[in-house]
Amino acid sequence: MAFSVEIKNPDITIEPECTQKVIFSVDIPESSQARTKDVGVCITVIGKILANAEEAGKPADSTAKLLEWSKVPVEKKEAYRSVTVKSKAGGVITRQYEFPNAFIVDYLENFDASEGSGVFTLKLKQVKNKLADVKITGGFAE
Repeated sequence: MAFSVEIKNPDITIEPECTQKVIFSVDIPESSQARTKDVGVCITVIGKILANAEEAGKPADSTAKLLEWSKVPVEKKEAYRSVTVKSKAGGVITRQYEFPNAFIVDYLENFDASEGSGVFTLKLKQVKNKLADVKITGGFAE
């Protein structure tokens, strides 16, 4: 299985070699006793930070751009971006998630001295008043 993560305005493409796991979730407050209007949709991308960014023939690491995006203040329009995440298997896109107004809820980087590599976790959420604009499709050839 392979993943594709594209972020627009300004553009960031997370290399397929980086992305290891994608989690889509519907976020409903745990204190709810019934279906609520306070619903959110989230997507979490987990992957490795490439150490070989300067080697010839190796993809450059784009995770530093994610870190920069995570620091953009809420009042700037660059805090909200269009994000498309695709999960591919055998030439078929099994899921394609499109969040037209996504913002970063959490961005983490973890480094392990024994492994000598880093892992990032990017948690995105769609702006609540634009949940109807989220598109989830799949089952089509690439």
